[in-house]
Amino acid sequence: MMRRFMVPLACGLATFLTLGLTTAPTNAATKKSLKLLWSQEFNGKKGSLPDKKVWSNEIGGGGWGNSERQFYTNKSSNISMNGSGQLVITARRISNIYGEQLSDETGTTEILNRCSECQFTSARIKTARKVSFMYGRIEARIKLPAGTGTWPAFWMLGGDLLDGVPWPECGEVDIMEYRGDYTDRSTSALHGPDTPPGSGLGSAYLHYGTLADTYHTFAIEWKKNSITFFVDDRPHGTYSSKDLNGRWVFNQKFFLILNLAMGGTYAGEFIDPELMNAELKVDYIRFYSINGVGKVFQG
Repeated sequence: MMRRFMVPLACGLATFLTLGLTTAPTNAATKKSLKLLWSQEFNGKKGSLPDKKVWSNEIGGGGWGNSERQFYTNKSSNISMNGSGQLVITARRISNIYGEQLSDETGTTEILNRCSECQFTSARIKTARKVSFMYGRIEARIKLPAGTGTWPAFWMLGGDLLDGVPWPECGEVDIMEYRGDYTDRSTSALHGPDTPPGSGLGSAYLHYGTLADTYHTFAIEWKKNSITFFVDDRPHGTYSSKDLNGRWVFNQKFFLILNLAMGGTYAGEFIDPELMNAELKVDYIRFYSINGVGKVFQG
């Protein structure tokens, strides 16, 4: 999500992608024992905001280095719980492709004065400096948004970014990314100083039908020197330090990020001009140790 460019999801998906049409793994064969250590269940009242002890909002526009077309806010109209057990991030159209204001919501004029290219408001939250994780299984049950131009992501950045280590040296793990015009696939990737430039080291999960039709569970199982990506408990890519002729920067604490971008280098410059709202719904986020390995860090 943080990188400046991305290999397009076309032309056979190149070597960046592997097919995710696999069967579920058998835990009996792997003798995998999971223990829940942390979760966000989003059971708050309708209109309530995410827990401030866990999450902080990122605010602003300006493309985020990827030519995105949204301005992130901390307003409940863009991010809040729905009273039915889900966190909802809503992208709301505020201007058309000509920059003409369409929304009369308070503060919209100020936003467009600061970010003339922003066509939507949306939200992006992170656990940086509050909660971080190392090894184990991280999963989120998510209903993806519909509509061309949508770019939701559930991802992580290395904790040493907060100490001044720049991207991509800090490491990035994209557990899930999705673009609204490729409705049958999501992608996952690792980005580091020695992963393939732009594309990273990753794979795609291919689905029969539209991924945005219902909830799906996106996860990683993270061990020292290796990470495996899953969708609905089906693995679609395992990567390790042996796959790199360089530094593996993923043996450290990482923090979580959840956002809904609009347009940009991954999702494509075209956003459906008729799309007025898009919703990313998150049923839960959970972290487990695997066979006793995995830690949660506070602060």
